[in-house]
Amino acid sequence: MVWSAKTVKGAIEAMFRDFKKRQGEVLEIIVRHYVQTAEPVGSRFVSRQLGLSSATIRNVMTDLEEMGLISQPHTSAGRIPTDKGYRFYIDSLMRVKSVNEQMARVVREHYNETMRSLEDVLEKTSHLVSTLTNYIGIALFTRYDKLYLDGASHIVEQPEFKDIRKLYMLLKCLEEKSDILNLLSNDFKDDRLAIHIGKESGFNYLNDCSVVTRGYKIKGAFSGRVGVIGPKRMVYEKVIPMVELLADSVTDIFKKLEI
Repeated sequence: MVWSAKTVKGAIEAMFRDFKKRQGEVLEIIVRHYVQTAEPVGSRFVSRQLGLSSATIRNVMTDLEEMGLISQPHTSAGRIPTDKGYRFYIDSLMRVKSVNEQMARVVREHYNETMRSLEDVLEKTSHLVSTLTNYIGIALFTRYDKLYLDGASHIVEQPEFKDIRKLYMLLKCLEEKSDILNLLSNDFKDDRLAIHIGKESGFNYLNDCSVVTRGYKIKGAFSGRVGVIGPKRMVYEKVIPMVELLADSVTDIFKKLEI
């Protein structure tokens, strides 16, 4: 059988697509399992999920490691996502989940409580986002650099912060607030979702954290941001729609207040 150049090219392109798809599948499994367990993910676990040999998975893992998407914290351990790996997962692989109606109703009920000032709204928002995500809730009013934080105790529960020095540095950063203010102010040009993963923030205190925020408006003008600070190992597909719902809710509540 003689293959034409076009047939050969098509076969190669198909193999390349399959290989890229497999890389994505392996990375997605590593991210999802690491988020759930905080434990490095081995090739045997991934091979069982995909029905492929451990040798095949190890080869794919090697490729992903060379691309900087995963790393091996210890020689005998499995792999964990890197900042770049989380970024690729969020931008290319993740499927965001919608907030269910029951949760949306809980949010509406909280905002139906009497709130008479900007401070009432933002304090409520930082507390609410912390309660609903189990991460640190943040709410910023940019005009006066007012930053509300709630739920710092949640970070103590995360395995990443068993290191007392890491925990101390992060809590100090949260207490002083200046670095968080600078980070959020850089995203103030519009109200779109912003996600800073690990070292992307530019602050060493946040190397093990991700910051997810969305802007809100007052009288049609961009006025601040609401969101969460949590471990890089957060459930982004659930956190993102919750942050977006709360940002939209803040915009709506300010339409009803004379601010």
